[in-house]
Amino acid sequence: MITNETNRLATFPDGAVLQRIAFTDKPVAGQEVLLSFLPPIHQYAVILANDAASIEGQKEVLTLLVIPISPNATDPQSQGSPNENLGQVQHWVEALEGSNAAAAQWMTFQGTQICWTPQRCAILGAPERLESLKRAVVEVYYFESELSRIERALGESWPAMEADIPLAFEFHENSLGKQKSLQQRFQQVAVLRARLARLGPFVYSPHLHPPTLASQIAERFRERTRMMHRHEFLGEQLEVFERVYEMCGQRSSDFKLARTGHMLEWTIILLLVAQLLLSGFDSITSLAPSSTVPAVTVPALALPPADSPRTQAK
Repeated sequence: MITNETNRLATFPDGAVLQRIAFTDKPVAGQEVLLSFLPPIHQYAVILANDAASIEGQKEVLTLLVIPISPNATDPQSQGSPNENLGQVQHWVEALEGSNAAAAQWMTFQGTQICWTPQRCAILGAPERLESLKRAVVEVYYFESELSRIERALGESWPAMEADIPLAFEFHENSLGKQKSLQQRFQQVAVLRARLARLGPFVYSPHLHPPTLASQIAERFRERTRMMHRHEFLGEQLEVFERVYEMCGQRSSDFKLARTGHMLEWTIILLLVAQLLLSGFDSITSLAPSSTVPAVTVPALALPPADSPRTQAK
């Protein structure tokens, strides 16, 4: 696929550059860092070599095509080739293998034209502005792709959340097996909330003054992709998830505490019953009449010896 893209690059106007951009939290030694995001994002946009695959932990998100054009190149009356070039660019942006291909969208501003899909983007502009435009587009692409990932993760979690709603009202003994899965889903919701919160400062950032071409392109991109509305909708959906799983956690905790309390109560009751039985047995044995009769001792009669004087006199 990389070889095909390199061969196709030869059909574009002179000066066209094809770059593959990946986002990572730790660049590998030797990789060119195109853009570093400020905290709390802690991400880097790195340029992958054309003959190298993305390294583990670095997900390729964007394939970027940069084409320098003269200021009057976009005027249809100036020459016929620009329209052909635009059609060629759109065909490249939309030509994505697999089922993820999407229709390309165009944005034109101050002689700069941008054609994009969620996986590819082409920038046509003045050579001296391409570097700043490229950084602005890559930055916006990261935030838009992060919003899309949160939307997909949250959309896939709805069926499980709806199945867990009864546990938010009542928790039973046979529900204890689901406690670990409930904990994992609550942690997932908390992670999504944190990821969404990190995007807030950029999504709701005010317009830059004085404006630049790159800043205005970024603002237009945010408006075209409805980032503010999507961020707000995701926040409302996460509130539903948080409410459900907080109630599930509370019901689970209450059930376990109640069960432990009941076990202690029954233990105390059994100990008291055992103590009562032992006390009753001791009382019964101490009050019962004795069944033994004391023995009577009869003194023996003293007989005189056979050779006594009385016997001889007789």
